[in-house]
Amino acid sequence: MARKKTNNKVDPQPEPETIEETVHPLEGPTDYIMWIARFVVLVGICYIAYDIRLFAVKTYGNVIHEFDPWFNYRATEYLVENGLSEFFNWFDDKSWYPIGRHVGSTVYPGLMMTAAYIHKVYNYFLPISVNDVCVYIPAWFGAISTLFTYGLTKEVTSSPYAGLCAGAIMSILPAHLMRSVAGGYDNESIALTAMIGTFYFWVRSLRSKNSWVFGIPTGFMYIYMVAAWGGYPFVLNMVGVHTAVLLLLGRFSDTLHRSYTLFFIIGTVGALQFEIVGTMPLTSLEQMGPLGVFFMIQIFKFLDYNQKKMTKKEFSEFRKKVIVMCVLAGAVALGVLEASGHLGSLSTRVRSLFIRHTKTGNPLVDSVAEHQATPARFYYIYFHFIITLAPIGFVFLFYQLNDVKFFGLIYLVLSYYFSQKMVRLVLLLSPAAAMSSGLSLYTILKWCYSRLNKANEDKPKPSRKQRRKQSVSKDLSLKSFIKNLDKKVDPVVQNLIAIVFVVIAAYGLYSFYIHSTMMATQISEPQIILRSRKHDGSYMIIDDFRLSYWWLRDNTPEDSRVMAWWDYGYQINGVANRTTIADGNTWNHEHIALLGKCLVSEEEQAWKITRHLADYVLVWTTRFAGMWGDDLAKMPHMANIAGSVFPEIEQRGYFVDRDGRASPLAEKSLLYQLTFQGFKPEVPKPKHYEEVYTSPYRMVRIYKVLNTAERPPAGQYPPHLLNAEGKIGQFK
Repeated sequence: MARKKTNNKVDPQPEPETIEETVHPLEGPTDYIMWIARFVVLVGICYIAYDIRLFAVKTYGNVIHEFDPWFNYRATEYLVENGLSEFFNWFDDKSWYPIGRHVGSTVYPGLMMTAAYIHKVYNYFLPISVNDVCVYIPAWFGAISTLFTYGLTKEVTSSPYAGLCAGAIMSILPAHLMRSVAGGYDNESIALTAMIGTFYFWVRSLRSKNSWVFGIPTGFMYIYMVAAWGGYPFVLNMVGVHTAVLLLLGRFSDTLHRSYTLFFIIGTVGALQFEIVGTMPLTSLEQMGPLGVFFMIQIFKFLDYNQKKMTKKEFSEFRKKVIVMCVLAGAVALGVLEASGHLGSLSTRVRSLFIRHTKTGNPLVDSVAEHQATPARFYYIYFHFIITLAPIGFVFLFYQLNDVKFFGLIYLVLSYYFSQKMVRLVLLLSPAAAMSSGLSLYTILKWCYSRLNKANEDKPKPSRKQRRKQSVSKDLSLKSFIKNLDKKVDPVVQNLIAIVFVVIAAYGLYSFYIHSTMMATQISEPQIILRSRKHDGSYMIIDDFRLSYWWLRDNTPEDSRVMAWWDYGYQINGVANRTTIADGNTWNHEHIALLGKCLVSEEEQAWKITRHLADYVLVWTTRFAGMWGDDLAKMPHMANIAGSVFPEIEQRGYFVDRDGRASPLAEKSLLYQLTFQGFKPEVPKPKHYEEVYTSPYRMVRIYKVLNTAERPPAGQYPPHLLNAEGKIGQFK
């Protein structure tokens, strides 16, 4: 007798639970009042975020800060005057003399485009200069970042009140202020906004079954991030890692599939449009992971679709075959790309994020202070009281885990890891720390309020004997743990604990506000203008740097070439409007090494090179005003970089202490001579350089190069400087 055939098909797997809607319909007057109250508080927080970033404007006026922002300002002016097409084709012959620089292929244009469009729209209503737009953009976007932090925290925690706490923290957090004060017109000032915006739309797309449509704005916000800053792979990998974790934990859903697919396709297509990015989204190793996740989630969708049509045994065999075929296909594809040379390697800076030592092996990269590992004390400086709240919030995120809380946990872990590796990456941790701290602050204060509010309840309290007899739940969740703790701890003790928590929180937040305000004033100092306190307590303005640049602008021919260490190139271009040898783009190691060789060599040898490149030499001599980070302090880096290309230059042995005592090599250098001649009797007057300007406080000195050589054709090095291979040198 034949057995009855049973239908043993696999039941479709239910989708993981999605996040409950955090925005409920307003049902009564109380709901409307609370909504309006939250809105008013949020507007106030955004205003605080804007106002705290205006210290420099209130003190110095609308001045561009530091070094890199001056190139960004100059590039924005060019974009406004010539249009987008000309901007992308702009070959800048006033920088990196004599080879020049193609701007369109070496710049992330998002900052300039943002400023140009704001300038255009603003001028429809009120007149405003390009300079003023550039000055205020960091403050404007600082407020927008605060708003996105509120939204991100609200989505991750399902609590608008935790979002408000996070927004309030983010508005004044020094780790955020460091790149968003008015005048600090740099890429990070808009990039952080783009990053948090991408994360907000990403977690918003996972809220419910129908919210996957938010994958579209996630992709477009990511495109803006790519346009804004070279740190965009972090954003891409954050979303990719989060998706991969959810897949490996069995939390695949149609919502996740649609959201990630929309994000990745829109974002990748958009990223490929920028010349500086090129094909890196498809060939760069640091971006291969998210590409692999894209294919992985398509496989999961394919398996999910076929699972409904097969028995368990059939599906198990089918799944094994699909996995094997996909692994083999992936291995073959990687092998072909590697063999053909289309698969790029990790950059020096990216590799340095995954090794234990702080040096990259490239002396040019290592010479930049913000590329060094982050000292532990910096976390207190840039986070203060938040470093105690953030770990508590990290623990709270484990309560009732869902898809977006996994994102919060991953974001905290990865951003903290990378923040340790490089000082400038502390910025990445600021939104995560604000989010986590906002959750912990709200949760603690809510618990304190509930404990203290019990005194007003008429509910009879059990005796101590009755409380001891109450059974303790075996549920190990955080909520159950708190409930069991309530049963064990006497109410009076709970009230005392709540009062202590409130006092600690109040004192910590007050001191955090004072610290943040103090940091805001320090960070807002523009560096191109300095303040010094007089004996009577009043301030005086020291404007040596701008006076020196204005002297160049007003007293030298328009086509003059100015040699200075690469740090000052952008300011000389932007303020003096003169041609420079190198600047902060640092794209050509050998060229900067040649510049370093000129400055650390003896006068005669240096002049034989300098006469082909420059008409003037500018040196920073701020030690005469009590600031020791001048060119002599940078001489060890100059020599190290020069020696990495030119073997005749010793990479070690160049230094000058604060008393002016120099090593033998440093004492013979052109830089030492140009710094101290006229101030130290034993330092001879140079033969091939004529002093033409020294600033009022002796912080800058400018020399004219005598007997300059005939200029080479545009874009070419003088033949005198080339070796037998037709190069100026080769980085070893």
